[in-house]
Amino acid sequence: MTKELILEKVKAFPPLDDTVSKVMAICNDENGSVGELAKVIENDPMTMANILKAANSPLYGFSREIKSITQAVSIFGMDTVKGFAFSSFLQKKLDLNLTAYGIDEKEFIAITERQNALTQNWFKGDKKMLEVLSLTSFLMEMGKIVLSNILVEKGKDQEFKALALQCCTIDELEKLEIEVFGMSNEEVTSVVFEEWNFDETMVNAIKYLHHPENAPQNIQPYSKALKVVKTAISTINYDQEKTTQMAIELCEHYSLDAQKFQEALSVGLEPA
Repeated sequence: MTKELILEKVKAFPPLDDTVSKVMAICNDENGSVGELAKVIENDPMTMANILKAANSPLYGFSREIKSITQAVSIFGMDTVKGFAFSSFLQKKLDLNLTAYGIDEKEFIAITERQNALTQNWFKGDKKMLEVLSLTSFLMEMGKIVLSNILVEKGKDQEFKALALQCCTIDELEKLEIEVFGMSNEEVTSVVFEEWNFDETMVNAIKYLHHPENAPQNIQPYSKALKVVKTAISTINYDQEKTTQMAIELCEHYSLDAQKFQEALSVGLEPA
């Protein structure tokens, strides 16, 4: 399969809906407010329901019941709200057929929320890191949607799934994807980010996820953090004990805060 086909699929994505466009405009406006953001979310029942459900789940570890969308938006912060808006857009507008990776739409959405929750809990209070990682961690599995849909159309999803389920780590899956597609799902995600005019830092953070050492110096902390999160929580059901230990070892290897990561993991891995 060629990269040209993948790029064609990405460019054929439907345009971002009204909610996402308004959310992005408010978040990118230095004068944008939580109140404005809440009003936009209130007009999108799916996004509002998803945010309130997440706010009251164990995933994010909030200590009190969140009853209003204004409360939720204020506590989550603008970058995470963007993630929920995009997640709802995916559910409404894209064919989330991920049979090639052995999961259904509901499982896929739950996994992306867990990845984001782990990231939020790990870097709580670190505004600089979360400005990049909050939205990126929510959408870093985007490329799998593209690749799975291509395989389904070609009738090769079950063949790929059999090979993917033999992979024991995300790095092994990357090798399989490159062998089959010429690109990893993370590289496809970076193409999606470019198509949506995301900040270059976000584009490169996901692009270099598997090989952070090859990234520009300013990108490396983000790519390293994303790799740790994706190692710990993946769309493929790897041995949880093994991948958790691998993620902790990666933290130490990358000189990230392994203790804080483990504390975040104990919250983020609880079922929603």
